[in-house]
Amino acid sequence: MTLAATIWDEVLPRVQELRLGATDPLPDVAETCRRLAAEITRRHEAEALDGRGESLNEHDLAWLNSQLEALLGTGPLESFLRRDDVENIWLFGPHLGVLGLTGGRQEPITTPLFADATEMIGFIAHLAVTHGQTGRRFDVSAPLLDLRLRTGERVFAAMAVCGAPYLTVRCHRHRIVRLDDLVAGGSLSDHAAEFLAAAVRPPAPANVLICGALGAGKTTLLRALLSEIAPHEIVCTLEQTFELFLGDTHPYVFAAETREPNSDGEGEIGMEELARRSLRSGADRVIVGELRGSEAATFLSACGTGSDGSMATIHASSPRQALARLVRYCLSSGLAGTQSALVAEAADVIHLVVHMGNDPRTGFRGVRQITEVLGAPDGRFDTHDIFARPRRSEPLEAASRPRSGDLIERLEEGDLDLGTWPDTPQALRTAPS
Repeated sequence: MTLAATIWDEVLPRVQELRLGATDPLPDVAETCRRLAAEITRRHEAEALDGRGESLNEHDLAWLNSQLEALLGTGPLESFLRRDDVENIWLFGPHLGVLGLTGGRQEPITTPLFADATEMIGFIAHLAVTHGQTGRRFDVSAPLLDLRLRTGERVFAAMAVCGAPYLTVRCHRHRIVRLDDLVAGGSLSDHAAEFLAAAVRPPAPANVLICGALGAGKTTLLRALLSEIAPHEIVCTLEQTFELFLGDTHPYVFAAETREPNSDGEGEIGMEELARRSLRSGADRVIVGELRGSEAATFLSACGTGSDGSMATIHASSPRQALARLVRYCLSSGLAGTQSALVAEAADVIHLVVHMGNDPRTGFRGVRQITEVLGAPDGRFDTHDIFARPRRSEPLEAASRPRSGDLIERLEEGDLDLGTWPDTPQALRTAPS
């Protein structure tokens, strides 16, 4: 075994042990690990020089440094993660990958990142052990990995159940977003931003459901809406993986995320349990990062039991489909009641549905519709568009005044002057905001 390999055999487990037990900020931990590696290197080189007259050359030192930096950072992904314009990384095996950039653009990864599938799997296993919030396994017995890196990126990986190992990394480039930022980017009009801000402000904020396809900007809009809440409010956020980062800007946040079982199969906490127990947190609002199943019943319950201003995202291609899916998730949870009763309850406590859309041709992402829920006569949702885009490529326009007396009262308490809104759609389009 070469001197460099001998040194690395000691550095690797020592650094892994130090990282797993560390509680300091990541940059400080990395510097401590570098000092430890330097001490081990000096000791081994001094012993080798005294005993055999052997020392490390420039190639050996460069190799050791690259191994250490790959261990402390994210190896071949590090250069992409440092780019401000990279939002997603997809790897389809060791030799094929693509970057998802801001604005929906894509950029092929032209240089293979790994020599073969074995090296790629080893790298992902290394991430699972050393870079997550808790150590995870990634091997044949645990071929699926869902992980949040300590730096905030969300990782999903698979092996054995697919033809080639697969890895995707979702980055969060805009942790702090405001409605003005979405207006500047064309995702919202000034008029619609003013409307949404009034809708979610205290003292009587509306309950809002945000729907859209994967990558349409649902979480980004939710972050922007959360920037409008008052500093004194206590907010509970529930997520599969932390993506809202409300604690960066708001003082009173109970932020909880699900937890997968450890390598012994213990310690799992699912979204259903998180959601159920969140009702005991005493929060003014309950925010669910994404509704996927039975937690929808708890969200609906929170909306109807005093947690006004609660919000959630859901995968759906229209406001009506979002509401129907919410009801279906509640039914799957075993919530007591008929479908018609759940439809009526949802129509009573959900005030607005915001539909996000994206255009794959241009990479544009933005609000397509802002729809109020008027009720559920005959067991069917009655909705009404307040803002809409006549065509996908056209600007967001005011379509009609709100009709719900409850919503109008909430908007007025949020400082929106509806007296300036003309009655006709054409007049709304030309009226100053």
